[in-house]
Amino acid sequence: MVTFRLRNPFVLSAAVVAALIYCGSLKLSPSQPFMSFIRESDLTGVEGSVCSNPVMISSGKYYSVKLRAFSCSGYCGGSSVTGSASGILTVFLPDEYVENLYPGKLYSDCDSGGVLAEAGEILFVTGRFSDSRRVFYAAEVFAHGHENSFAGHVKHFRALCRLNFRRLMYSWGKAGGLVLSLLSGSRDFLEDGIAEAFMLAGLSHVLALSGMHLSFFSGIAGFTGKLILGKRFSFFSGTAGTVLFIWFAGFSPSLFRAFLCFLILAACNFSSCREPDMFCILCCAFLIHVCVFPEDVYSAAFILSYGALAGILLFSDFCRKPFMAFAGEKLSSSLGASAAAQSATAPLSFLLFKTFSPAGIAASVIVSPLISFFMTFSLFSVVLSLAVPFLSSWFGIIMNGLYYGIVLIVKFFAIIPCVRL
Repeated sequence: MVTFRLRNPFVLSAAVVAALIYCGSLKLSPSQPFMSFIRESDLTGVEGSVCSNPVMISSGKYYSVKLRAFSCSGYCGGSSVTGSASGILTVFLPDEYVENLYPGKLYSDCDSGGVLAEAGEILFVTGRFSDSRRVFYAAEVFAHGHENSFAGHVKHFRALCRLNFRRLMYSWGKAGGLVLSLLSGSRDFLEDGIAEAFMLAGLSHVLALSGMHLSFFSGIAGFTGKLILGKRFSFFSGTAGTVLFIWFAGFSPSLFRAFLCFLILAACNFSSCREPDMFCILCCAFLIHVCVFPEDVYSAAFILSYGALAGILLFSDFCRKPFMAFAGEKLSSSLGASAAAQSATAPLSFLLFKTFSPAGIAASVIVSPLISFFMTFSLFSVVLSLAVPFLSSWFGIIMNGLYYGIVLIVKFFAIIPCVRL
């Protein structure tokens, strides 16, 4: 198997490309760099279409979004001018504009009201570029509707769905904040300190949309399709569930990696490829990902996602053997996979965060099934709450009971000392 992998062109290509990128020999530029006829230092305004989910940055004062620009304004030769622009730039929106529409987060000092900062919505922002010329800090934000096309209407419908889902989750309190994070990737209503507790417990991957979430929705949809339509339709219903989840949640580096692996594996199954090597599929997904979203390769989510799965595929059998002495086959396999993922990402954790949590090996085995059950029940509760609204408060009580049980376990693992540099 080792010889086969070394000779596989995808494995060799991925190894060479990764070495060149992370050694600094190969510099990757954004796939759609921002360009305008006005110098960035003279820009005062940009109009464009949002093409990402809003994400609160660490300072808590701004939300980061990607804006696909099509016009800009500023100064040229001392005169005020406007003109066309192209490419994608990162914009930091003041939190009062984004959160004005969110339940429980109202601002009275936002004169223009809130803006729906979701994919497909058109925004005009005034402000300035940062000194590094990489981020545009918005001072004022104005909503200009959404794209007037079929795709634009679909994106607007998605934006409204995400907003109303956020409002339903707010009514469930702290449990709703965790559900919102698990199902849409938004941590806006997550209880203070919970994200840090997951990190200290070595469970950051649970909150990051990834293959675990994709497999969950694919499995739920496949099982439902099998019950209703029969076994022959389970694959198609599972695929539909996967696509629907990605459409609603939006792509993140780890989720796009999982989706690429899913597509490649599905292609292998359709082509009657018997027992495809998952590590080769991962390498193929890496090469495609680098070509489609080259800007992702430097993000922590990208590096840790590929590193963790590579560790599981390469070292899980080796890491499983020590656990066989005191654990059964199934438990030792889970512990081995968790240990392989933690071991593979330990150097990256030290490099990026200066810390590593050994408790994550056992925590993943215990908490991950509980999170899967929590997600299953929350999905069931959301569907019934939308169909029968008066049941929402009762489901909220049950969800909060489950939530406090999970948080108690996470905090227990979080108090286990981490290894720090």
